[in-house]
Amino acid sequence: MFNKFVVIDLETTGNIPKKGDKIIQFAAVVIENGMITEQYSSLINPQKAIPVFIEELTGINDEMVINAPIFSEIAPKVISLLDGAYFVAHNVLFDLSFLQEELINANYEGFYGPVLDTVELARILYPTADGYKLSDLAEQENLRHDRPHQADSDAEVTAELLLIFLNRLMTLPRHTLKQLVPLAGGLKSDLQQLLDEMLDPLEGTEITLSQHIEIFKGIALKKTSPQPDFPVASRNTSYPENDEDKINILHKGFKSFEKRIGQFQMMDAVYNAFLTDRHLLIEAGTGVGKSLGYLLPAAYFSQQCKRPIVISTFTIPLQEQLLRKEIPFLNKLLPFNIQAALLKGRSHYLNLEKFHQTLLDENDNYDTTLTKMQILVWLTETETGDKDELNLSSGGQLFWDKVRNGQAVYETNSDWLEKDFFLKAKRDAATADLIITNHSLLLSDMTGKGPSLPRYDYAIIDEGHQS
Repeated sequence: MFNKFVVIDLETTGNIPKKGDKIIQFAAVVIENGMITEQYSSLINPQKAIPVFIEELTGINDEMVINAPIFSEIAPKVISLLDGAYFVAHNVLFDLSFLQEELINANYEGFYGPVLDTVELARILYPTADGYKLSDLAEQENLRHDRPHQADSDAEVTAELLLIFLNRLMTLPRHTLKQLVPLAGGLKSDLQQLLDEMLDPLEGTEITLSQHIEIFKGIALKKTSPQPDFPVASRNTSYPENDEDKINILHKGFKSFEKRIGQFQMMDAVYNAFLTDRHLLIEAGTGVGKSLGYLLPAAYFSQQCKRPIVISTFTIPLQEQLLRKEIPFLNKLLPFNIQAALLKGRSHYLNLEKFHQTLLDENDNYDTTLTKMQILVWLTETETGDKDELNLSSGGQLFWDKVRNGQAVYETNSDWLEKDFFLKAKRDAATADLIITNHSLLLSDMTGKGPSLPRYDYAIIDEGHQS
């Protein structure tokens, strides 16, 4: 990226410049040719008392700014820094409104060049991030951020994030970038201009795709990863009846393993319930290790009888923990490998055909526009199409209701069935040893109101009192 970007951060006496709030610290980081080339910061005398809560937040007090320049004294430097540049900030309208007010009061025209908001960029480019505060993003990217709410530190971290975001933009498929362009016109910042500047030199050049990306009906999608070929050290599926055998298995995953009698008792009880076709109710105390307490015997029994076991949980975080953490860990312990799949209700999954149709709509509101852009980027990353991966605004949640999977899908065009996320989840579940689901889907399946689960005879209901 050969543009000039100036990342600005301000500390102020309040939130409303029109009501007399003033800048008390200005910081700028200049990026040219993809590198930080200059940094500038200065305390500023606001010519008014700094409120106590601002002093507590920023660490800047009246004594620190008493001999600092007033804004008009540094205004020429600010104008010089911003010449020919994109104005960049984390929540750009806040910083820009203060800077405009101060520049005008200092008898300058103000800044009227292009602006970029790193909050917007983060939401679009990292649609699954847990949060979009500067501190959240810095932690996610392992950036050092020692002095939050001090302009020089915040500007430096924001600049480092911007470089990451620009690199992320350049790695997106060209198909995705082209679809982002018309949508970007509805943003707070001038991302549309930046995207046009990125795409112009590529016009007429050959499009090369990452080996992990495919184009389906004009949309860039992540290719489905093939099931891994697990090396099988042993096909021994005999359940470890005695404690010594269990300890030998668990020692593979723990450097220092402490035997939990309650956990071993739970394992035996679960396994024997499966073996004798009997119902079992367990109240597991804190520290027992209940997930492993039922997963290990379930894995052995599923392998022995060659039949799936459904595991139903009450919360989405526990479902994700089982699939992403507990079961991969279990596969490290066992002398065989188990396949697990997560299956949720149909409405959890994106309907690609509906989403494709909404890309043709015009005059969207801000939240809808931003959510469309998030989903376009997300489709280059996700293999599940599961909404719970996304970090959506409340307006984004409303848009999801328009593009989610439903009962009456593909009535007009069955071609989309090939890439249907819900049907893929069902196919994965049909070949899995352990099927992870939620209480709601389990109950609706049992009552026949919407059977989605593959045929099964054995189930574990975690936190059954919540159902």
